[in-house]
Amino acid sequence: MGIRGKVLAALSVPVLVLFALAGTISMQSIEDVRVARTVTELLGALDKARDLTRALQAERSATLSFVTAEGAERLDLRSELSTVRASTDAAIGAANRAANGIDLDQLDPVVNRAVTGLQDQMSALDDLRRAVDADRLSMRNAYVGYVQVAERVTGFPAVVAESLDDRRLATIIAAQTDVMLLVEDFRQEQVLGREILEGERGVAEVNLLGNLFPSTNVQQEAATLGVAQLELGERVVVPQIPLGGGTYGDIRLMAQSGASNFATFTTPEKWVELANEHITTYDPVLNELRAAAVVRAKATADAALRTAALTITLTLLAVTVSVVVALAIARRIVEPVRRLTAAAASVRDQLPKLVEQVAVPGQGPDLTLARIPVDSQDEIGRLAETFNQVNETTIEVAQEQAALRASIAEMFVNVARRDQVLLNRQLSFIDALERSEEDPATLADLFRLDHLATRMRRNAESLLVLAGIDTGRRLREPIPLSDVIRTASSEIEHYERVQLDLPVDPLMLGHVALPTAHLLAELLENATVFSDPGTPVHVSTGLDDTHAIITVLDQGLGMTAAELAEANDKIRTTSASDVVGAQRLGLFVVGRIAGRLGARVELGLGPDGTGTLATIRIPVVLFVDTASLPQTAPLQAAVHQPESFALPEEAAAVVHDTAFAPLPDGVQDVAPGSLGSVENPAEEVDLAALTDGQTGLGLPRRRSRGADAEAPAPSASYREQDDAAAAPSIPLAPAPEALAGAAGVPVEET
Repeated sequence: MGIRGKVLAALSVPVLVLFALAGTISMQSIEDVRVARTVTELLGALDKARDLTRALQAERSATLSFVTAEGAERLDLRSELSTVRASTDAAIGAANRAANGIDLDQLDPVVNRAVTGLQDQMSALDDLRRAVDADRLSMRNAYVGYVQVAERVTGFPAVVAESLDDRRLATIIAAQTDVMLLVEDFRQEQVLGREILEGERGVAEVNLLGNLFPSTNVQQEAATLGVAQLELGERVVVPQIPLGGGTYGDIRLMAQSGASNFATFTTPEKWVELANEHITTYDPVLNELRAAAVVRAKATADAALRTAALTITLTLLAVTVSVVVALAIARRIVEPVRRLTAAAASVRDQLPKLVEQVAVPGQGPDLTLARIPVDSQDEIGRLAETFNQVNETTIEVAQEQAALRASIAEMFVNVARRDQVLLNRQLSFIDALERSEEDPATLADLFRLDHLATRMRRNAESLLVLAGIDTGRRLREPIPLSDVIRTASSEIEHYERVQLDLPVDPLMLGHVALPTAHLLAELLENATVFSDPGTPVHVSTGLDDTHAIITVLDQGLGMTAAELAEANDKIRTTSASDVVGAQRLGLFVVGRIAGRLGARVELGLGPDGTGTLATIRIPVVLFVDTASLPQTAPLQAAVHQPESFALPEEAAAVVHDTAFAPLPDGVQDVAPGSLGSVENPAEEVDLAALTDGQTGLGLPRRRSRGADAEAPAPSASYREQDDAAAAPSIPLAPAPEALAGAAGVPVEET
């Protein structure tokens, strides 16, 4: 843990305690806001419940009329009853939707049970309707059934009010429920009195009506007291039952004295009209109570929201101040340590660059490390001064080690250059012997010797590639890609296992042909060495919009995903330090050459999951007129009859019969005065002058030449050039006289 982390850890305990306490208060405030909003939504559901109560009262009235009707009148009332029931069903649906839209989990479980009980009453209503339709109920039983349902629905808000924490809002809802229950009592009096006046004057019905009046009077007192306790103003009072002048109260008093008097002083229509007039006087009170409930719920929600916002703000402010103070303290401690860390990182990043610079011949070290400023004399200041001294010592040691590595690299470059020059001279000498030899067995031995020398030259050139030095070998003219591949095949040991299947054969620019052949030779070498000796190595070519594609597929055991990733990493490696200590350098050489050519090389599993497939993508800019060639994908093995590998002498002729020369005009890549330079130009070989028909085996017959005793020894003509072999130069093809002299035969006069 860093210093800043330790400082913050020291302050974390009190901050966490503060944060936990503030979080608890904030969560409680947020919970209060959610409850307040839920209660506001609940008020809307209560309004839907009151609408349902009115719909039930209307259906009860229509149902009693239907039950007591007979004949044609009953048929007429059936349509009216269906319409009323449809209105009730609509009210039930609205109440259910309002209830389902409320998160009842935020409220007391009593509310959830009350909602469930209300839904049960709707099931009881369906049973009651079926009984009415089946004509199984009397007027009294139908009345009692509807009264039970209506009273449960009307009393639903009171159950909800008992569970609310806001007692003021609960009192308002309870008072509103008392008024609604009072209106329900008056509706019961209205519908039952109407039926009695219309002729249903049995003793049970009359007694039932008589018992209603005292109950209504008690509910009147309860509603009056509940509303008065709210103190909402003089306008919000419960109307009293009117008396005198033939009002509804007078007729109620007559009804209490007996059914005969009751029926004498009024008619059913008059009774219903007076009851309606009295019931409508409660509407203003109900509206005021509904408005008071909404205002209270909104005020409660706003207060909870303000409390939550204030609590959360103070919590965040306290935590922020604590963290800022801790960070300020930590910064004064961490800043000097950070400068030390940055300096250490700079040394870590720049030392490999120093090693790379010195390891490349011709480049010197160019690296300086800035001193760390020492601003104090405390422990951190003394540590900074010590670190400056460590940096200076580190630079000195790194420069010494890098210089040692550079000298070793330069030594290998010199040795590789000398080997390259000697091997090229050896190849030229062998070529001269091949041209003058007619014995097939001896000629075959010379070709094998030529092949071994070519492989040795490739190894020497690999050292130059890894050292970052150009091999110096160039071709003057473009050659077909097939010849490049054959040249690569001729530079490996098991060349006879290479099978060529080349659907496209574009011309490659001469100055990149030999580096490409070197790259392919390394891949072919790996393919033949790491596969069964009896299996072929399949080479194919292809072409797309941007690249010429070469694939090399062997039939070996293949590689695991980890091994493939490691091999591809080696190909992508460009740092000289990564090559140090490696046992196999072929993939590193492939990567270096591919980087110079702008090519991409990737290893993967073969098409059938066996073997290894190497895919080489060479940019089309390195070829001549690729637009005229059709785009073709490389072929898989055994799709077409592959071309057998060419004889070694045919592959070697691609190189030996082509003159070497530096590609850029006016640029000389050989040492001044060396053979092939401007001062000592090479002469082209006249092949027609060296051949005289063909042998019995179909080989060119070399013209016989006598020995020339005055010709210099093969090595004497180049002895003086050995000391210059470390320079980036390569001799051109020697003149015919030099070749004939090296072979010990006289030169004919022409």
